[in-house]
Amino acid sequence: MKKVIICFVLVLSNYLLVSSQVIKVENGLSVSSMNSSKFDLMNGSFYSYSVLLGCDYWEHPYFYLSSSIGYIKKGGKDNVLLLDSYSQPLQNVTVKGKWDYLHLNTSFRIKYPIQHSHLYLGAGLKADILTSSPYFNNMLDVEKGYKMESFIPGMKLETGFNKEIRKLVIGLNASYLIDFNRIGKSILLQNGTYNYISNSNTLLFLTLGYKL
Repeated sequence: MKKVIICFVLVLSNYLLVSSQVIKVENGLSVSSMNSSKFDLMNGSFYSYSVLLGCDYWEHPYFYLSSSIGYIKKGGKDNVLLLDSYSQPLQNVTVKGKWDYLHLNTSFRIKYPIQHSHLYLGAGLKADILTSSPYFNNMLDVEKGYKMESFIPGMKLETGFNKEIRKLVIGLNASYLIDFNRIGKSILLQNGTYNYISNSNTLLFLTLGYKL
């Protein structure tokens, strides 16, 4: 199923590139943290670099569509106090949980023109497809009982600014990703329930584009 989805995404991406009016590269900072239903787990902010290839198309004076595809990371971190054999504090270490996703999105942007620039607000759909191991990749034994979902649909909210310099487009973009479902869960706990994991993900990007 995952291979079918990826093939569909590649075909759709080629179509969008052919019909686009601006092709662009978006890259910058991804800020991610975890939330869980039973107890705190990886709820510290995890910072990573992300890059997307995208295009703007069907452009009108006050709105247009924007799509992009690339890789992002989701995860979080915890500060863990290690104890020795006498239960005495030994070392405070930072433990991270992180996963790689193929990310794609399409948003509808409303723009406010300012000479050769414009401000915009956008909203649309997104999907994240897990490309790394679905299990925790850190040293805590208790977290081997967690597994992440392979497909996470959701919504993207964004705002930004683009400036045109002849054929070049330079911009800033801030977006927030909302997942429609939880991204993972634990094995069955002793009380007969699960600990579900959700994610908070903010992207801060620099845009560099070219008008066709």
